[in-house]
Amino acid sequence: MSTKQHPELPVQEDELNMIQQIRKELSLEDPGDAIRLIASVLQALRQTLSLERANKLLNMLPDFLKVIFASGWQRTEKNVEVNHLDEFVTLVMDRDARDKRGLFRNEVQTLSVVILTLKLLNKITDLQRIDGLSPLLLQELRELPSEAAA
Repeated sequence: MSTKQHPELPVQEDELNMIQQIRKELSLEDPGDAIRLIASVLQALRQTLSLERANKLLNMLPDFLKVIFASGWQRTEKNVEVNHLDEFVTLVMDRDARDKRGLFRNEVQTLSVVILTLKLLNKITDLQRIDGLSPLLLQELRELPSEAAA
């Protein structure tokens, strides 16, 4: 399957599929839970990019994802360099603990959410086109089958 958005699928369908797939894979009852998990991953991803690069990614996202990507964005947000998937998982978990959200139960669940979200995001927006994302992280993501998240 191509990493580019399918022209025959409207963006809303891709977004709905993203939420439904995460709900299904993680056995979540409430779609709001899936949205909060996706938001946590996208906002951590934003923190790994410079302001200019984060704005570039923001402009590539469909409207629904723009809203959750930009939610709570502070200009003073400190950039965090992330080179590997495990570092990104740690960032997501640290942000969750710092904000006292309690969305993630453990590292395994966080890894699952990160893999699912980034793989689904890559189908909507080709992450390879975003300067500033670690090539090693993107390679790890490419090499992992989506089933590894389940």
